[in-house]
Amino acid sequence: MALFVAGALFTGCGDNNGGGGGTTTVTPKPSIEFQTNTGTFSGFTFANDKKVIGSAVKIGVKLTSTINLKSTKMTVKYNNQAEQIIGTDSLFSGSVTAANRTYNFVLPQDKGTYTFTAYAVNKDATVSSAKIEIIAFGPLADQGTGLVFSLKATTAGNFSAFDLFEGTPITAAGNANIADRDIVDASTNSTLSRSWNSQNGTQFVISGIEGKLNSKVYTQFVSEQDVIDAWDATAGKSTTVAGIDDGKLIIAKVTRGSSTFYYLIAIDTVTDDVGAEDDTYSFQYKQ
Repeated sequence: MALFVAGALFTGCGDNNGGGGGTTTVTPKPSIEFQTNTGTFSGFTFANDKKVIGSAVKIGVKLTSTINLKSTKMTVKYNNQAEQIIGTDSLFSGSVTAANRTYNFVLPQDKGTYTFTAYAVNKDATVSSAKIEIIAFGPLADQGTGLVFSLKATTAGNFSAFDLFEGTPITAAGNANIADRDIVDASTNSTLSRSWNSQNGTQFVISGIEGKLNSKVYTQFVSEQDVIDAWDATAGKSTTVAGIDDGKLIIAKVTRGSSTFYYLIAIDTVTDDVGAEDDTYSFQYKQ
C-alpha cells in the first residue's frame, strides 16, 4: 500500500493582460493537506487505505491560501456512483486564509472503493482538490473446525476429504462429489503423507515452520483483504500442498461457479500413529 500526503498543485489560470506579448497572471490554488497522526492528533486516515466494512473513518483537512478562502467541502463516491457531500459545504466570511476541518464517516456494509475528495475554493474562484481512496472489505468469519482423516483410513465415516464451501467432511471415494473435494489427503500407505491435493482445482499456499503468512499469524488476519494480500505475496501456489504440520497456516483458494473464496486454515494437530491408518489433521478456519 503506497502512503501519500496529498497536496495541491500550485498551478492555475488567469487573465491575459493585453494582446500578444502580454503577461499572464497566475492565481495560486489553495493548498490542501490531510491531517496526520502526529503530536496530539490520532485516529486520522490520511492516505489510501483498506478497512473492514462498518469501520469509522476520520479525515482531517488543513487548508491554506494566499487569497481569502471562499468555501470548502468533502465528498465521498462509492465505486462509480455520483459524489455525495459529507456534512455541510462550509462557506467562509471575512478574511480567512487558513482553516482546518474534520469529517467523520462510517463505511456502509457494501464492499468496494470509497473515494473521499476534499475541495477548497478561494475568492478568485480557483479550485483545488485532493483525494483518499479506501477499499472496504468484509470481515473474516470463523467457519469452525475441520477434521480430515488419512486416505487410508479404515473406519466407516472417517472421511479423508473436506468441502470448505459447505464446511463438511466428505468421502474421497466414487464420482458423486468430485466437484466439492477442496481437500483430499494424499497418503498412499499407513504412514500419513502430511500432504493434501484437491480434485476440483482448489489451490493452496502454506506457511513455513513459524506459522506466518505475509508476516501474520492466524489471529492477526481480520479481513478478506488480509487473506488475499497474503495469497498474492506467497509463492508456490499449487493444487497440492506438502509439509502440513502443527501450527502451520494454509490458504485455500476455492472457486464455486463464477465466485472465488479464500479460506485461511490453521492446522491444530497432525496425528500420525505408527502402524495406524486412521490418522488425522485437525484445523480451524476462517473465510
